[in-house]
Amino acid sequence: MKESLNMNKFLKTTLTLILLTFSMQLFALTDAEGIEFSGAVNEGKLSIVKKYVEVKKVDINATYFAWSPLLMAAAKGQFQVLKYLAEHGADLNYTHPITKMNAFHHAAFDGRTEIVKYLASKGADLNKKMNGGVSIIRVVKQEKGDQKMVDLLLSLGVSEEGCEDKCL
Repeated sequence: MKESLNMNKFLKTTLTLILLTFSMQLFALTDAEGIEFSGAVNEGKLSIVKKYVEVKKVDINATYFAWSPLLMAAAKGQFQVLKYLAEHGADLNYTHPITKMNAFHHAAFDGRTEIVKYLASKGADLNKKMNGGVSIIRVVKQEKGDQKMVDLLLSLGVSEEGCEDKCL
């Protein structure tokens, strides 16, 4: 009897693991689907993005070559896609592991006022430092010379502090 109970427990555990593995694979994208989804994010094809999020249940915080979909949308100025992803749980503060830039940084650097204001209103970390501890204000001011964006960032509460003496 005890052996029978142990065998039942073993079979139940094995079947549960198999079903969990199978169900997790339902959420994984094939290479072609990953290309289609990330391409849709980059190109602003909201209907395709919605299909992947709502039907295929794609993980909107998964990364593609270290780029989250929200980060891609910000870098490409795809505001409608960015809003959709944010409204569906995308991590507003995901930071690229090498550049240390997040969606707010990309939007500010590229002068995308509407996206900057939106991300700020949704609670993005406005004072997250970039690679080398650099403030986005310093980069926008020195590399872009965009005083309007600097003024907007300051009005939102972004700090200029960080990397005062020597930046990496």
